[in-house]
Amino acid sequence: MLTNIIEQVERAVLHMEPQRSVRFLNVSPPWAVERLQRGRFRRTLRLAAEASKFYREEFRRRGIDVRRVEHPSELGDFYTTGEDLRAHGAEAFLTGRADTAFETTGTTSPVPKRVFFSQREINEMGRASAIGLYLLGLRREDRVVSAFDCSFWVSPVVLRAGLQYLKCFHVEAGKIPPMEFYERARAYKPNVIFGEPSWVVRLSELARERGAWPLKFLYAGGENITEESRRAVEGVWGAPLYLNYGQTESFGVLGSECVQRDGYHRNDLFFFFETPEVDRDGYGELVYTTLVRDVMPLIRYRSTDVTRLIEEPCPCGLFAKRVAKVRARCDEMVVCGMGNVGPWVFEELLRGVRGVGADWQAIVRHDGLRDVIELHVELDHTSLRGEVERAVRAHLRERFADFWQNHEMRLYELRVEPGERGQLRAGRKLRRVVDERQMARRFAAR
Repeated sequence: MLTNIIEQVERAVLHMEPQRSVRFLNVSPPWAVERLQRGRFRRTLRLAAEASKFYREEFRRRGIDVRRVEHPSELGDFYTTGEDLRAHGAEAFLTGRADTAFETTGTTSPVPKRVFFSQREINEMGRASAIGLYLLGLRREDRVVSAFDCSFWVSPVVLRAGLQYLKCFHVEAGKIPPMEFYERARAYKPNVIFGEPSWVVRLSELARERGAWPLKFLYAGGENITEESRRAVEGVWGAPLYLNYGQTESFGVLGSECVQRDGYHRNDLFFFFETPEVDRDGYGELVYTTLVRDVMPLIRYRSTDVTRLIEEPCPCGLFAKRVAKVRARCDEMVVCGMGNVGPWVFEELLRGVRGVGADWQAIVRHDGLRDVIELHVELDHTSLRGEVERAVRAHLRERFADFWQNHEMRLYELRVEPGERGQLRAGRKLRRVVDERQMARRFAAR
């Protein structure tokens, strides 16, 4: 009974104007949020067990009686993975009628993960996003231009859903070359810009050369950014750059930075967050359960992102707890200026290239403000270096239009580094993709 009352109050609050929602949520007692989470978790778990083919069969196979489960941790070693989504297909997870779908290639496999949603879910996430953007200072009189890629990607829809409640002017440019954006966007006099971090860095380089205009803030998502690059962007525009954290599977925002920019304030009203196994610093893989999804709920979904849950209050005073900035990935998928890349991408770049051995390794590092991808290969003859490099670039252009577009925009550099046979493999296994940016951050944090 109490949980139902809390839920009715929460829904009423989210349907208020953003400024009123913020005031009410900030005075909400922590026990009310926890009570709401548990009630929504139980309902979501039972919906999945009844209506989803995947969850129904998995729970039966494992002998899990969902009527006895009150907390995600009571599911033991049961998790949902990205591989489950690819292997079984989105249809096996459906519990209701879908209105729309999105895809993600953020994986070590070339097969995308498909995720389905309802219009109600889109509107609910839009209201939550509007509250977050209002806290950052977005108002009705502001003028927004978005450069988020619209191809199968969820971010433009999440943004659009939020802006409809803030009622501010909005232009959707799509992920066009930064130079074209620079020339065309100025006519709309925007004071807020949205885009991917590497794209924002390139736009800022152009603005430094050609002149920036006044901005209230910039907002980026889809990949990480170094603090050095963030400071450079902010120096050009004289405005803060905020980041969000999310996945297509979560329908965008799991958390967003506040003015402190020290972790992402997480959406505990819509998700149940866990880090079941952590190291001595409290870092582990983030696992989340969706709480308000009626079309394709996900139970204990493994994000493959290594982070920690921050329980201490934020100096900004916001009620929502935080997720620390992602430290690493559990797999070999890397998010960088090239895009979301895994071993399969480089295998495809090298497929059919004459004189290249079976062993190769891609190293991602940061050089100044730009990501650099070094593709180390073993050649039959060093004289083949030029031919191999030309072939790799040709394959990049022909086989990966999005990655080639990012290269043309100078969002990253691609270098082919040849070597002799046998020099890459020191043991039985060869790690194909190495993100030295993560290693540098871990070393610096010590």
